[in-house]
This record gives sequence, C-alpha cells and structure tokens, in this order.
Amino acid sequence: MSRLPRQFYPCITFFVLGLLSFNPAQAQSLLDQIQNESDVSPHPVSATYKDTRIINLQSNETPGKGALHFVIAHRFGKINEGLYSLWGLDNASMRMAFDYGITDRIACGIARSTYQKTIEANVKIRAIQQLSDGSMPLSLTWYSVIMANGLRWSNPELSNYFTSRLSYTHQAILSRKFNDRLSLSVAPSFTHRNLVNTPVDSHDQWTIGTAGRFKMTNRTSLNAEYHFLVKGLDDQSTNSLSLGVDIDTGGHVFQLHITNSQGMFERAFLTETTGKWSEGALYFGFNLSRVFS
Repeated sequence: MSRLPRQFYPCITFFVLGLLSFNPAQAQSLLDQIQNESDVSPHPVSATYKDTRIINLQSNETPGKGALHFVIAHRFGKINEGLYSLWGLDNASMRMAFDYGITDRIACGIARSTYQKTIEANVKIRAIQQLSDGSMPLSLTWYSVIMANGLRWSNPELSNYFTSRLSYTHQAILSRKFNDRLSLSVAPSFTHRNLVNTPVDSHDQWTIGTAGRFKMTNRTSLNAEYHFLVKGLDDQSTNSLSLGVDIDTGGHVFQLHITNSQGMFERAFLTETTGKWSEGALYFGFNLSRVFS
C-alpha cells in the first residue's frame, strides 16, 4: 500500500489535535449561549389565564384578531334549597355572550342574560402587556360595559324612561403571571346605576376585586376571586366570593364554580350579591367557551 505524500502530514496532525481538543461541553455551552441570547428579546407574556373571565371577573385575556369568542354560562339556584329543587338545579339562569377580536389587543362584545333579562355591550382593551424580560412586570386591561335591564316596569302608569334601565361598569384589571402556575389580579371597579330602588341608595359604587389562578396540571387550574364593596353594604347585600376549576378540553374551556352571586354580569355580582356562604346560600354554575377563528 502506498504511503501518503509528506505534504498531507501537517493537515493530518492538525485534524488529530483538533479532535483531541474538542470539548462537547463547550459546544453545548455555546449553543446554550446562542439560545439564551435569542430569549433575551422581550415578548408579551401569554396565557396568564385560561379564558377571558376568571370566574365572574374579567381576566386580562382577549380574543385574537379576527377571532369570535362564544361563551354560554349557566348559574343554578341556591344549593341550600334542598332536595325539592334538587339543590338548585331546577332553577337555572343563562348568559350567552359573543366577543370579537378587532385586533390582538382590542375586543368588543354583546351578551344577553335571562337574569333580569339584561342586555350588555362591552369593550375591552389590553393597554399594557407584561413582558418576558421583566421590564414591564404587570399587564393593565381596561373593560367597560353598558347594561340594560329588560324587565317590565312594575308600575307602567309612571313615566318610565329607557335611560332608567341603564347601568355602567368600568374596570382597570392589573394582572401578573408570576410563573407557569401562579397568576394574580387586582381590579378596581366603578359601577353607576341610573335608577336605584330607594332615595338613600347610592347611584355610584366602587369595588376592589382580587382574583388568582393556580395551575394544577396542563389541563386544569384552581381559580378564586373576591370583590369588596368600598362604600359599604345595605342590609341585603354582601361581598362576592367565588371558587372555581378550569378544565381545558382542547377545543373548549370548561369552567365550574361555586359563588354567592346569582347574576353573571358586572352590576349584578359587584353590587347586588345577596347570598351568604355561612348560610349555604350559594350557586353552582359553569361556563363553556369556544373560539372561532
């Protein structure tokens, strides 16, 4: 067998030395550095919550641009009604809502509830988004809704105005996703009612809401929320407290919850909650949502 020409010896020597000096850990470290550099660029934090509502309270999430978000919600009667009403299951109210993503950060929607036959129109804006590098630690979402009570007037002989049916709620929803499991929110809300029941009732009401989500598995999470009426309560009202579970089925988000609020729109659960946890005056309910793109 013929020998290699002498001019190839330096090339072979450098090739062997290169193999001997090659360190796989250094190569992996270089790849990690490249990957880390690509992760440095900040981007909005996603999936703070599973759906556009935590339980009753709006989350910071909105439908994507061009997406139609459909939600059908049921709220049954009081659990303490007992066997005669099958622990409230005989007495159900329903809310049906459509939300549309105008952009990835702006959405509008309409809804109809059987409770007080209420019609809603709303707008939701993701004003500030939490960023992955921590330069913006919170997200701020603005939500405004106008609600019209559709019940017949109790005294049709009086001069009744359409504007008397209207009420409004404005919310600033501050949210933070701390990690893949924990998300928390604080939501100050202002509600105005054009018509109140008695002259001593206030037309305006401020509330402070707190809510959170703890992710248990890739498909399930525990949710909780509480709303405190800042200006105080009348004899019949109480603060809203709700506990729930989110289940992601792949195509739908299924939300189960127990709450002391019968109404599923803002004026009702923020200012008109009457159920008391200590008395078992609670309502079982669920939300089922689907996104059409």
